[in-house]
Amino acid sequence: MTVSFDYARRTLAVLIGFSIPISVALTNVLCPLALLLVLAEGLYQQKWASLRRHPVVVAAVLLFGVMVVGVFYTPVSLLEAGFILDKYREFLYIPLFMLIFRDKTTCQWGLYAFLAAMGVTLFLSYLMAITGWQIGKGSPANPHIFKNYITQGFMMALAAYFLAVQIWQDRRWRWLRSIVVVLAVYNITFMSEGRTGYLVLFCLIVLFSYQIFRFRGIVIGSLLVVMMGGLAYQYSAALRQRVDNIYEGMQDYQHGDIKSSISMRIEFNKNSLALFLEKPFFGYGTGSFSSEYQKLADSQGFVPTTNPHNEYLMIGVQWGLTGVGVFLFLLYVMWRSSSYLNRQTAIMAQGLVVTIAVGCLVNSLWLDSTEGHLFAYLIGVFYGGLTISPPPSIPENS
Repeated sequence: MTVSFDYARRTLAVLIGFSIPISVALTNVLCPLALLLVLAEGLYQQKWASLRRHPVVVAAVLLFGVMVVGVFYTPVSLLEAGFILDKYREFLYIPLFMLIFRDKTTCQWGLYAFLAAMGVTLFLSYLMAITGWQIGKGSPANPHIFKNYITQGFMMALAAYFLAVQIWQDRRWRWLRSIVVVLAVYNITFMSEGRTGYLVLFCLIVLFSYQIFRFRGIVIGSLLVVMMGGLAYQYSAALRQRVDNIYEGMQDYQHGDIKSSISMRIEFNKNSLALFLEKPFFGYGTGSFSSEYQKLADSQGFVPTTNPHNEYLMIGVQWGLTGVGVFLFLLYVMWRSSSYLNRQTAIMAQGLVVTIAVGCLVNSLWLDSTEGHLFAYLIGVFYGGLTISPPPSIPENS
């Protein structure tokens, strides 16, 4: 029976990892199946003991607990509050994925499943661009396949980073992985219009340089980013247009023209910050963002929104500094706990932390289904089975 459960658990792990970058519907079917499998497997005392000692699980559950408490003082209906709680259910999936990925083999399969899905995405993206066939959601000029260009760009950057780490740490398939990394970076910078992908890619390059060369790497990585960014700006029409749009949007905002995506994002962030400052400690409560922003929009005559495109502000308006603090605590615990992982896994886990921290500055990533599921899934891949033990003592010199 144990062998059957292990086989089913690993199969579901692979299927979920492959489905997250491709299909929301399939992901929403497979994750509850994984939960049912974990429950049917039994061993509740052992599982509870492992979860309650896991620092990442404790931080994630604590954050969701803050969101639950927010239901008791929110001005909106229980239905609206429940809708937002459901949006953030991925924080509760973190313990689930910790139990799914409790052995090294399943963790490896899970990572390869995600990379395989991104490999299919990369192949189809190039196929669309080269042939002009309409085989995805985008167009040959902006060939995103299964997801929108924002989501595909940042996932592609994360996949390229994972492969780069494998190239550095593992000699096997080095040339093939290198080719895929080059194709992925070109896809992001020359074929995609996703500015989040640009930002995450460049931040991961600096991080990777730091991980190799330590503090010298920050200078090396920054220079590399400047060189790559300059070349891409000169020769990539897609990147140049999207970067120019940032400047144009800022100019529009200064002149009171709130129509472009950038000027609207600035407006959303400014007004969301104003709401946050009105109730900075505990916020307005779970599910309150849309209604409170609507009230502010009605009183001042600007365009309402349900999403500030900034996860920190989304959390801050609803749960105040308490929510933001616990969210930052989760990221800190993830970074700190990476020191207990093996070298390659630790490096990848740190890349995931940077991706979440940076990406959430420009998008409400945990609010989005694909991004939230991917984060919870990869946290399970990297931190599943983690055992915290005191570091070995260093003998003093005689």
